[in-house]
Amino acid sequence: MNPKTYFEKLPWLFLFAFLALLGAASIVFLANKFADDLKLARASASQQLQLITSVLSSELNQANYQNIDTLFNQWAKANGSIVELQLVSANGFKIANYLRPAADKHILQLQTDISYSYREQATVLIRVSLDSVYQGQQKFATQFAGIFLAFSILVSFLLYFVIHSRKEAFKARRITRLYNALSEINQAIVRMEQEAQLFPLVCRCAVEFGGMSMAFVARVDEKSNLFYPSASYGDGREFLDGIVISPLADVPEGNGPIGIAYRENRSVIVNDYHADPVTAPWRGRASENGWHSAATFPIQRGDRPFAVLSVYHALAGAFDEEAIALLDEMSRDISFSLDNFDREAQRKTAEKSLQLAASIYENSSEGMMITDADNLIIAVNPAFTRITGYDVGEVAGKSPGILKSSYHDTEFYQSMWNEINSSGKWTGEIWDRRKNGEIYPKWLTINTVFSNEGKVHHRIALFTDITQKKESEEQIWQQANFDHLTGLPNSRMFHDRLKQEMKKSHRSALPLAVMFLDIDHFKEVNDTLGHAKGDILLKEAAQRLLGCVRESDTVARFGGDEFVLILSDLGDTDCVERINECILDKLSAPFQLGGELVYVSVSIGITIYPSDATETDALLSNADQAMYAAKNAGRNRYSYYTEAMQLVAKNRMSLSNDLRSALEDDQFKLVFQPIVELATGSIRKAEALIRWQHPMRGLVSPTEFIPIAEQSGLIIKIGDWVFRQAALLVKHWQAIDGKDVQISINKSPVQFRNDNDIQLTWFEHLHELGLSGNSIVVEITEGLLMEGSDAIVKRKLLAFRDNGMQVALDDFGTGYSSLSYLKIFDIDYIKIDQSFVRNLAPDSSDLALCEAMIMMAHKLGIKVIAEGVETPEQRDLLIAAGCDFGQGYLFSKPLSAKDFESLLRKTRTCFPRANGNINAGSGSLQSP
Repeated sequence: MNPKTYFEKLPWLFLFAFLALLGAASIVFLANKFADDLKLARASASQQLQLITSVLSSELNQANYQNIDTLFNQWAKANGSIVELQLVSANGFKIANYLRPAADKHILQLQTDISYSYREQATVLIRVSLDSVYQGQQKFATQFAGIFLAFSILVSFLLYFVIHSRKEAFKARRITRLYNALSEINQAIVRMEQEAQLFPLVCRCAVEFGGMSMAFVARVDEKSNLFYPSASYGDGREFLDGIVISPLADVPEGNGPIGIAYRENRSVIVNDYHADPVTAPWRGRASENGWHSAATFPIQRGDRPFAVLSVYHALAGAFDEEAIALLDEMSRDISFSLDNFDREAQRKTAEKSLQLAASIYENSSEGMMITDADNLIIAVNPAFTRITGYDVGEVAGKSPGILKSSYHDTEFYQSMWNEINSSGKWTGEIWDRRKNGEIYPKWLTINTVFSNEGKVHHRIALFTDITQKKESEEQIWQQANFDHLTGLPNSRMFHDRLKQEMKKSHRSALPLAVMFLDIDHFKEVNDTLGHAKGDILLKEAAQRLLGCVRESDTVARFGGDEFVLILSDLGDTDCVERINECILDKLSAPFQLGGELVYVSVSIGITIYPSDATETDALLSNADQAMYAAKNAGRNRYSYYTEAMQLVAKNRMSLSNDLRSALEDDQFKLVFQPIVELATGSIRKAEALIRWQHPMRGLVSPTEFIPIAEQSGLIIKIGDWVFRQAALLVKHWQAIDGKDVQISINKSPVQFRNDNDIQLTWFEHLHELGLSGNSIVVEITEGLLMEGSDAIVKRKLLAFRDNGMQVALDDFGTGYSSLSYLKIFDIDYIKIDQSFVRNLAPDSSDLALCEAMIMMAHKLGIKVIAEGVETPEQRDLLIAAGCDFGQGYLFSKPLSAKDFESLLRKTRTCFPRANGNINAGSGSLQSP
């Protein structure tokens, strides 16, 4: 039994017990009284029997039998309760008898014996009616029962009145508390500024003012789709720890009061928590906290489920209609408060929006114009005045046509108004006229505001002056598509134009030409005269190129000194020939660069669409290959792309791929060509030359794979391998010969330009081997010296000097020489190019040049090595000119390391000074 039922029935139980005890006592009292009355009646009858006996004794002794009948009649009349009197002799003879005819139900019979006449015996019998006793008892019992009933009714009424009064008082107090809670919540809602305070306040008021044991507000977690307590208050809040309540109807946890209230938007009342089936999953928790009733009320926000308020009470049946109505009103007030928060937020947002709109209207950089339904201007903002020059007084009441320029035709405006009338808005670029007459571009947006009837109320135009934007876009477009130095189209623009011209050529069936141009020796100009002068040359070259082509042709700069041309609509190749000749002629003319005359030439590669290729990348690749063919053929010329060039390119690509595995597979080897001291014929020097023994191609010439290695960057690893192999052999040869041996190795310009520390490891390696720096001579090209202004090149060249490693200048006399660099970098040797040695003869210009170079070198303290010495006459002329060393097939072809070691062992002097027989070994002459 729940507490409420128990406590309500307890007074009645006490009353029932009291009345039961009182009734039992009454019954005992009535029984005792009845017993007393019967006893009294018996005593009275016994007394009468004694009296009659005493009278009869006298009469019998006198034998007055007649008097006995009279006595019996009179006695019976005097005592109305007597029903019968008998006097019977011992032999059974009735001496006297009185019998009153009656239907008495209750008869008391007494008899006694009497002696008379000495030996006679008789029996006196008296029968007395007890109906009066019984009737009196019944009457008394009835009266007593009436009194008892009246008393019971009176007491019950009084008890009911007391209980009902107390119940009504309790109910009144509970309702008052709920009213107080509702009032407190409503007052707080009026004062509340933050939504987060609402639910905790509701829970607190429900407990402190509403008399609930515990209250909580539950909301649905979007991730888990389960209810969670947003706020709670009161005792037993551990009820909520780990509780599982779902808003879904298809799970048991979703069919409780909270789930139903949330889904169906109605209150759910459970006045007997432990008997109602909807509370089954949570009964144990409620029992632990002593709760026997609960009520759940939905809280909505914007007419949609938002939360639920759930309250718990210790008494069963705590929620009657009035309490439910108050709590229902409380939940509606909470919903109203939430909606009010939203309305207030919307109001503030709208207010801020209005303030912002007003601020934007006044301070916006965009011009704003408002027109009425008749398309007459009713308002403009300050930006409108700033952009157009018109103030509000000058345009109010006028048509926006006052701003119209003659830039657009009638069709443009007709199209604009068609869109405005159909969709209510228009956005686009338009050119209008300012007050001062200037025509300018602006980005315009027009929106129509309609009345409730769907008619045009007014229109709002917003516009931005995009003059600067257009200029910036033009500038960006120029920067993205044109070379900033020359103003020519760049690679991006060139590719677009080439694609368009290829489409045009396809339609017209007229071929086009792509020409790749590279200025010869431009790097030397940049390095010697500076980049500023180089830029002047490029700009002038661009103008000269434009002067050679037609207006329909394209001249573009890809970067550096590379230019690319598109010659379209070619009826024949004569046009290409004329333009090529013009370019060669114009660019070979001197350039005036700040007081200095500079001469350059140009190498041109040409490919034809569609006969050579039909793809842009292929055309450019073809032209590039043809340009390199022109360079290799001697520069200052043009070359047409051929299939052979494509084969060469494929071969280069194949070699490049094979070259990557050559080092790992030990396919390289070194050969050594002796360098002979001409004065004595001794050999203590040699030049190390690399050879590539390809597993499929056989021996690959250095002139074929070295350029590929330089382009791919593999030359750095290959060069390091050459150095280390040469150093190890020098160490070996010095150990077996006991004398110094010096090996020259070639170092590519690519190795110099690479900013790494591999050169430092060279010095460390020599130190580890116990070799002096001058054991290795580094041979560099004359062109590299011209890059001495490059910080990396300069640092590395000076590092050789500081570490004692000697430097030889290879192919001297063939480059763009500046002799001052010979002194700056402490060059130890110059190697006269074999092109001067090959044609040496008495009184020849080549001999004069050789003598001049030898004399100049000796004046600078530099020794001279002559390359390509193949005849005794050349040797003798060089000796006569004072040349220090000679190298060539006259002395020896390049030898393997083993053969060179044998040569060193044979003799220190292998070759006579002059006029001796020279055995250079068998084999055909080859370029080293």
